Amino acid sequence: MRTSDCGQGRQGRTSRRAQGAGTPRVARLHPDDAKAGVSANVEAVAGDRAPGQGPSQRLSRPVRRKRPTIKRVVKHHLCTGCGTCAGICPHDALTMVVSRKEGQYIPRLDKRNCTQCGLCLDACPGHSVDFEGLSRAIMGDIPEDIALGKYLCSYVGHATDEDVRYSGASGGMVTALLICALERGLIDGALVTRMRPGKPLEAKPFIARSKEEIMVAARSKYCPVPASAAVSKILASEGRFAVVGLPCHIQGIRKAEQYLPKLRERIRYRISITCSINYSFQGTEKLLRSLKIPPQSVETLEYRGRGWPGSMYIRQDDGDETLIPLKDYYKKLSPYSLRRCTLCSDMLGELSDLSCGDAWVPDVMKDDKVGSSFVLTRTPDGEELLEAAAADECVEVSDLDPRDLATSQSRAVFKKRKLSARMALFRWTGKRVPKYRQRLLPPIAGDYRDMIKFYVARYALSGNRPILRRLFQAARLLKRNKRDKNSSPA
Repeated sequence: MRTSDCGQGRQGRTSRRAQGAGTPRVARLHPDDAKAGVSANVEAVAGDRAPGQGPSQRLSRPVRRKRPTIKRVVKHHLCTGCGTCAGICPHDALTMVVSRKEGQYIPRLDKRNCTQCGLCLDACPGHSVDFEGLSRAIMGDIPEDIALGKYLCSYVGHATDEDVRYSGASGGMVTALLICALERGLIDGALVTRMRPGKPLEAKPFIARSKEEIMVAARSKYCPVPASAAVSKILASEGRFAVVGLPCHIQGIRKAEQYLPKLRERIRYRISITCSINYSFQGTEKLLRSLKIPPQSVETLEYRGRGWPGSMYIRQDDGDETLIPLKDYYKKLSPYSLRRCTLCSDMLGELSDLSCGDAWVPDVMKDDKVGSSFVLTRTPDGEELLEAAAADECVEVSDLDPRDLATSQSRAVFKKRKLSARMALFRWTGKRVPKYRQRLLPPIAGDYRDMIKFYVARYALSGNRPILRRLFQAARLLKRNKRDKNSSPA
């Protein structure tokens, strides 16, 4: 049963609820507009005003001119592959395609349809995110907690339906929340992701409108996911929707909502899944080959599920089945981390209505073999969804001390502290980095050393560099043998 108290943020909830579900605009200067002396790069919408402005002070876009497109983001390797640009393009000029070189989805621009309106670049989270501006607009203030972000309450829990719980990656919490919202009529559908039928190594976003479809989308996917590309279906449909995505997906959607009021009205819940880093398609393909499984022979691939922390399930077209525990395959994916992911500052989905992820809390882990999730409610809408699910006994939740949560999600602090060191390296080598308006932690001396080791290892162990890979593996083996020798009893 759920207890009555919760963590930081209970005070002031009423005033935030009174502000309504609509998200006010965040007016920002785009670098190109700043150079041209343009006041703001937002387009006027009838009756849509910036906070505190009267009817005569509506935000307006200057005389239409050709503006930069998403191509510059792809060119500078800053694309997250989130798909927001393709999902909101008013002229269907963008399509998300798999780049074998990048190992991820990237947008492909059709110049015949593109009018260079600049909307794709405005909404892109790859080149910049104004976390402070968006946080103020959505939640009324900037976060005091650098690790967890702005939140109302902190919980731990799981789905009460045992099939839902067992099938999920960490307790089936998100699946249960979506099913509850759909059955209660709070939403008409949910933007979720499944593995693509016929291409089981690729993920496909879609709008789920039934419990069965939501269940198909359960479990984590450790591969590129262009989830926000399906936003186009929300814009083309009547009703209210939930969106489930990684932090970069939620960032893109929040940015897009500043320019598309219809999108803001139709998305009722934005649920973020935690993400410390994601992996390229090559990672999964290399893993399969190391198991002597030809990628083309795979009929079904599931990264998580079947208890907690779960296993990868592989079924081949000849009927052979393979199960690999999470701890046995996760490290093998590590060298194939996506480059842009290594420059991310947001692990916990700080701009969502509600964040969920594995409850790596010692008191929970010691007895839990089926799975539990932590839940951070960040907005009144997120809190109301969780309360509705608990009232309907779709989920079982209890309060979780935010300090315990922060300790269990230590990589959130890791990201905020190491990021400055990583960006310094990219700038030093002449590479572009994303711009964040956000408080970060200063790196310590060891962060620079660790950062160099991380990128050297990533470069050595991925790609077709056998000599460099063997040298690196030999050095790592020598170091391990030396450590074992020093720790062995005399």
